[in-house]
Amino acid sequence: MKKVQAKVSTAKSPQEVYDYLVDFERHPEWRFDVLESKLVEGETGRVGARYRQRVKQGRREMEVGVELTEAEPPRLVGFRTLDEGPVTASGTYRISPAASGSEVTNDVVIETHGVVRLFEPLMGPQLRKTAARYEEALRERLA
Repeated sequence: MKKVQAKVSTAKSPQEVYDYLVDFERHPEWRFDVLESKLVEGETGRVGARYRQRVKQGRREMEVGVELTEAEPPRLVGFRTLDEGPVTASGTYRISPAASGSEVTNDVVIETHGVVRLFEPLMGPQLRKTAARYEEALRERLA
């Protein structure tokens, strides 16, 4: 299991940040590897909402399911991937008021399964690089 954390400060209010993050159809705007994200079950912003995301990993494209697992306006958004694959992810976006707006802390847990588990010790640098790209893109979107 690998854990990655990213932090973003913004002048936007906690509610504005929450509203942006809880809508997973907006992921392609700031997650470079998400090409498309569509709500397929439930309601945007409600626990249990499920999305189908078309993602690009390396040179290949694939579809993955993602579920909204926590939704506590304006402070917490939680998620998990649904597909039974070699890698699953879960995490939270915690939103706190700050003197100049808000701070977002994104904690993600990556779990590997099967033969991919052998490569887990080598995944750290790539995960940190991906998290840094997400962090920068989210900072730009929330500016």
